[in-house]
Amino acid sequence: MQITVYGATGTFGHRLVAHLRAREHSVIAAHRGIGVDTYAGEGVTEAAVDSEVLVDCVNYMTNNRHRALDFFSRSSRSIALAAAENPGAAMVCLSIAFRPEVAKSTLLGYYQAKDLQERVYRRLVPADQLLMFRSTQWFELVDTMTFNAGPMAFVPKMRVQALAADEAARMMAEAIDAEERGTIEVAGPEVSDFPTIARRIAVTNASADSAVSTGARKPRVPTIVPIPIPGPLSADGLIPDSPRLSAVTVEDWLRTR
Repeated sequence: MQITVYGATGTFGHRLVAHLRAREHSVIAAHRGIGVDTYAGEGVTEAAVDSEVLVDCVNYMTNNRHRALDFFSRSSRSIALAAAENPGAAMVCLSIAFRPEVAKSTLLGYYQAKDLQERVYRRLVPADQLLMFRSTQWFELVDTMTFNAGPMAFVPKMRVQALAADEAARMMAEAIDAEERGTIEVAGPEVSDFPTIARRIAVTNASADSAVSTGARKPRVPTIVPIPIPGPLSADGLIPDSPRLSAVTVEDWLRTR
């Protein structure tokens, strides 16, 4: 199959491209570097020509409600309109596994925007052509959401069932191959929280640094300080009910990254 992946250079997108190519698909890796801007609507339709599947992996990390809603509404609409130019082409949207109460929180603009993104696709793409692929948080996100200050590291206390981004990409590639439609949720093998995962990462990093250190002073493991998060993210708002599970634990991921 020929498959167009929008957002092909991102954390998830470049992994999905690799998995799809390993399965011998012809992949159009669409991103701003080659003139495809889904927010501006530039190059989007051209990148979709002759593709049997379009995949939206585009992301914009912000919790500013207005910016997030503006970005995801415009970006998803431009890709959905490109899908309409390819009658019969399947549409796959990468989203986040979250419960309805998360999207209702006025404090969580990013999740409100992802909810809007899903609604745009459900409104503009026929159900028999649409796959909504909802992933839980990735292990890779913990580092980006950790704020280091000397011997301490501050981490949002979010309750998650995280998995490796590469596992989520593998599972999406399998779903595309199987021509699945509807909604799929994927998650990791255990429920935990960001501070616990951050602590495991910090210990592993310190051990690795210690192994290559030639000085007398050994690397120290930072003190992980959980930052309380109000609302549903500290409860089960990001825990899906019946997801497909990856078997890769955080320890497995740390050994291979």
